Amino acid sequence: MPRKSPALLPDGLYDQVVTDSLQQLIEASIGEHGFTVADLAAEDAPARMAEVLASTLARILEDLGEEDGEKPRRQLALVNDLLRYVRHRATHSDVPGDTGAGHGPHALDPREEARFDADGVHELLSSPPRLLLAVHRNRVVPFRKEGRPEIGLAMPWLFTAGRGTPSLLSELQRELGACDRVDILVSFITQSGVRKLLDILQRITAVDAQGRPGTRLRILTTTYTGATEMQALDLLARLPGVEVRVSLDGRRTRLHAKAWIFHRDSGFGSAYVGSANLSAAAMMGGLEWTVKFTEQGQEELFARARANFETLWEDREFQRYDPENAVHRTALENALTREAGHGFPVRVTFFDLEPKSYQQDMLDQLHAERLQGRHRNLLVAATGTGKTVVAAFDYRRLCAAQGGRPRLLFVAHREEILRQARRTYQEVLRDHAFGCLLVGGAEPDSHDHLFATIDSVSSRGLVDRFGADYWNVVVIDECHRLAANRFDALANAIRPAMLLGLTATPERSDGKSILGYFQNRRDGSPAVELRLWQALDLQLLCPFEYYACDDETDFSSVPWNAPGETAAIDRLVTGNDMRARMVIHEWQRLAGSLSQSRALVFCVSVGHARFMTDRLNAAGIPAECVVGDSSAEDRRAAPERLSRGEINAIVTCDLYNEGVDLPFVNTLLLLRPTQSPVLFQQQIGRGLRLHPGKESCLILDFVGRYREDFRFDRLLSSLTGLHRGQLPREAENDFPSLPSGCFIHLQRQARERILDSLRRLVQQNWRRLCTELQTYVTLQGRDSIRLVDFLKDQGVELESLYRGSGRSGWTCLKRQAGLLPGEASQEEEYFGRRFADLLHVDDVERLAFLAQVTQSRAAHELKEAHPNQNGSEPVATSGSALLKDAGSARERRLLQMLAYQIDAGHQQKETGAAFLARLMESPMSFRELGELAEVLSSRNVLPARSIPGMEDLPLCLHASYGIREILTAVGWLTDTRRSPFQAGVLALPERRTELLFVTLDKREGYHQRIAYHDYAISAERFHWQTQNSAGPDTKVGRRYLESPDNGWQFQLFVRQTRKDPYRACGPVTLLQAEGNRPMSIHWKLEVPLPARLFQAFSVLRDA
Repeated sequence: MPRKSPALLPDGLYDQVVTDSLQQLIEASIGEHGFTVADLAAEDAPARMAEVLASTLARILEDLGEEDGEKPRRQLALVNDLLRYVRHRATHSDVPGDTGAGHGPHALDPREEARFDADGVHELLSSPPRLLLAVHRNRVVPFRKEGRPEIGLAMPWLFTAGRGTPSLLSELQRELGACDRVDILVSFITQSGVRKLLDILQRITAVDAQGRPGTRLRILTTTYTGATEMQALDLLARLPGVEVRVSLDGRRTRLHAKAWIFHRDSGFGSAYVGSANLSAAAMMGGLEWTVKFTEQGQEELFARARANFETLWEDREFQRYDPENAVHRTALENALTREAGHGFPVRVTFFDLEPKSYQQDMLDQLHAERLQGRHRNLLVAATGTGKTVVAAFDYRRLCAAQGGRPRLLFVAHREEILRQARRTYQEVLRDHAFGCLLVGGAEPDSHDHLFATIDSVSSRGLVDRFGADYWNVVVIDECHRLAANRFDALANAIRPAMLLGLTATPERSDGKSILGYFQNRRDGSPAVELRLWQALDLQLLCPFEYYACDDETDFSSVPWNAPGETAAIDRLVTGNDMRARMVIHEWQRLAGSLSQSRALVFCVSVGHARFMTDRLNAAGIPAECVVGDSSAEDRRAAPERLSRGEINAIVTCDLYNEGVDLPFVNTLLLLRPTQSPVLFQQQIGRGLRLHPGKESCLILDFVGRYREDFRFDRLLSSLTGLHRGQLPREAENDFPSLPSGCFIHLQRQARERILDSLRRLVQQNWRRLCTELQTYVTLQGRDSIRLVDFLKDQGVELESLYRGSGRSGWTCLKRQAGLLPGEASQEEEYFGRRFADLLHVDDVERLAFLAQVTQSRAAHELKEAHPNQNGSEPVATSGSALLKDAGSARERRLLQMLAYQIDAGHQQKETGAAFLARLMESPMSFRELGELAEVLSSRNVLPARSIPGMEDLPLCLHASYGIREILTAVGWLTDTRRSPFQAGVLALPERRTELLFVTLDKREGYHQRIAYHDYAISAERFHWQTQNSAGPDTKVGRRYLESPDNGWQFQLFVRQTRKDPYRACGPVTLLQAEGNRPMSIHWKLEVPLPARLFQAFSVLRDA
């Protein structure tokens, strides 16, 4: 409720709608410059204005006359008068001069009155004022006060276990006894908690004559800390209508929420969210706080809670628990023992038969690579992310595709890895006899499915003995760890149908890349790569605390990424006692007690490492220097001493950048400045492994004074996953969107330097790009410059080049850099800007078509035959000439889609052939389009697949499209018809198909009124809210409810924000529907969403 304006306005933050009196107070007491106001956002205005109205009206009604029996009637009369006036204003808002001020209530004619009564929007209150408490035609409901929730069904409440508040337990019991369905979400469940609710649970779940329980319950919980009691789950799961799902993965358990959601068919649901688990101590005592909110009073909050629960319920991490299933009981018992710390790690079996969502995403990427003819694939992901599990599921998919068990060779460098890998394959394949080990001197029974060490493969000459193509699939695990000569010999000799390399880094221990042994994507990247920030988001790595510390060292003379860089840095830091003291002081200040620190200190050189080791030991911090010339024994012993706490730091230059597993390391000191994102990530990765008792990794980076062109953006992007344009705002706001548990702090001077650099990069982006291109040309030569190479070699984002306004595009940049003579034409500048609307294109067919159009002679023949490009009939006829070889309407449609995507204006109506002729009048733009298509193809991973039910249209399942492209593809926009389109649905009666256009309500910032009406519940299910006019009794509503029997199909297109393209999600069929004007519908997707799209469309951050 809005606060009253005080007599004086103290300094501070406000979030208050400005009233006349508040405006007068501001003007009288503050002046012109001591305050900040902002326009009320259009989407927020109705609710915020209603808050002011409700607050004001409540005070007026409270003061309306004496407290007597007639006061409610006077209040009723005033409210109804107000509603009548609102009705009149809603229908006569266009009356000249009518501003709404100073007018009294107006009577409506009978027709207006009837219309408003029918639509139910402007209803009057009945007399006398009463509340509907229950409807009980066919069932018994607790309509009496003693059976209803004491707080009511429309009012929020805070339960604090203090005086003046109802008991949480008693209120939960009342809610349970008066609802239709219940969803419960708790970290753990104990028998003491279930016991308190058992009577009411048994009563409400009792079955009727048809065996139907009165109330259904869904319960989500975990084995977190081993606190859940199996007996409690048994009691719940054995009740009729109760389903329990459990997460056994304590390492990745994300569920710390505690919530009870009570659903009522009447629409008066309620939710309780707080700190209380399902235990007696939580519900009856302690200082637990729980907030209640209601479906009627806080609709958006309730919708948010319901959406999050629905999505978690479908998450594969939570599996159904059946107390009568011995396998389930054993797995749960083992997990509880493990999480309580009373036993050794036990591998969960029945829960691990399906890949996790991020692993499914890896599998999808592998499949897409092979569809494009690349069968020697490298998978790069951090240790602990389940690369071997992905390999096993990949093999299972191959088995299903080819039939039987194709021959398999799995190679690793240690026997323990092989045994674990074989067990993984056995469990995924559900075949505990699968595979033979080849280690030491043992001889396997068969070589068809072989798990072998690299030593055994080499010493026994298996490739020569059986042949290079004997195995259909070869998997090389931790391939960066294999001895260079043996890995080289195997990778070059073996010729399987599919080669899969698994690694945490594409760099070998000798510093050489292994990428060359594999068929990488066209942009040079591995087939599959799980980025650092993705692994952090998925809680597969330890969260980091990154501090950019102030450092006065002047690095402005260092030639970054050039010969002499290391020597220049070394001269500045080795022997620099002031810097060493500053480093030690910051470490002590931020870490507190260093006795618990297990630190890696990265230096620039051997001399620098020895210098810092001396300074640390002199400061009383036990440290050991391990560098290239250290003995093998010292290299082996130092990590063990660090693990035991005998020393607090290992100081090195690059020995532990990669290839060494030190999961206990909890502190990193980065004393070697770098512009290399690869080196930066390698160093940080040393501290992010999960380890018992390790909550986070403290990273201290020391930011000195650098040249203006120092690329902080590259380092921060590699750490956060944010692109250059997002970084300034994120840095200004202390990086609010980091993965859970992660933290970045920029000290004052470091913050100023970094922000200044980031802002300069954004503001002077074009000038910097020109400089980079000129430098690149100097190194590469003018004749060999291609867009795809420039972007890759210089690490430039395509979005930095194509900006939609101002100077934009590859041709424009080349002219600015002096690579093209003359001035640009208006059309060339226009196309440079408009090509920005093509950056989303990832449809294989469209990309191939662009390449065909820009490279074919047919296009040049068209230009010569039809030099006019005014869209007249002769040019329209030339569209057939362009595509006469294929002669397909499909290709003409593709060309029209290109034309209308580039020409965005509704008045720009012409044929695709006319557009192409116009484009060719600007030859450099025409060539640029071909190069842009090459770049888009190089980064594309989407397989080619038509949309089921729309195979005749040039649309690809799960590809990205602008609205104009979709409307053109389905024939709604044509070369003769181009009309604006703003609706959320489009019915195509001739196809008996309706297109559903969904924009997810995920606006920037966190806001109370972010709607949760449309979201992916799972990869197979989508929750959608209809247009407001749709109800079960309307033509549109019946079309949904009666499908598919009525012959209609529905195609789903989803985008995250209004700025994003839509994703073609394919056909959906009705699962369930509820509500009226609007209706809420659960759709089943005919083709499940890829893992990456589900993550984007889910309400969960790391689904």
